[in-house]
Amino acid sequence: MPISYTIDAERNLVLTVASGTLSDDEVMTHKWALHDDPGVRPGMKELSDVRGVERLEVTEVGVRAMAKIDRAVTAGVGEHMLAIVATEDIIFGMARMYEMLTAEDALSVQVFRDIDEATRWLLEPS
Repeated sequence: MPISYTIDAERNLVLTVASGTLSDDEVMTHKWALHDDPGVRPGMKELSDVRGVERLEVTEVGVRAMAKIDRAVTAGVGEHMLAIVATEDIIFGMARMYEMLTAEDALSVQVFRDIDEATRWLLEPS
C-alpha cells in the first residue's frame, strides 16, 4: 500500500507517508482508515509526507470529493490541522487545491515543501 501511518499519541500527531503511485481510491481508503481507527482522537494533528510519491493519479474530481468528505467528518470533531509536505510541483499544486477547497471549514490545511517547517507549524504554539 502506498500510504501508511503511525500515531504518535504523545505529540497528538498522526504521521502519514505516501510513496509510489498515489490514486484517488488510495487516498480515500486512507482517509476512512484514519476515521475508523480508535487510536485517532479528535483534535489530533496530521503530518502528511508525500515526497516519496513518484506518480500522481489523484484527480481534480478526487480532490473535491476528499474535501467534501473531510468537511463532513471534521464538522463533528472540531478543528483539525493537516500539514502536507510535497516537493514535486504537480503534487504541490494538487495539495494546494485541497487547501483552498477546505479554507472555509474547521480544517486548517497548509502545504509545505520543507518537512521541518511543516512540523514546526503543526507542533509549535502560535
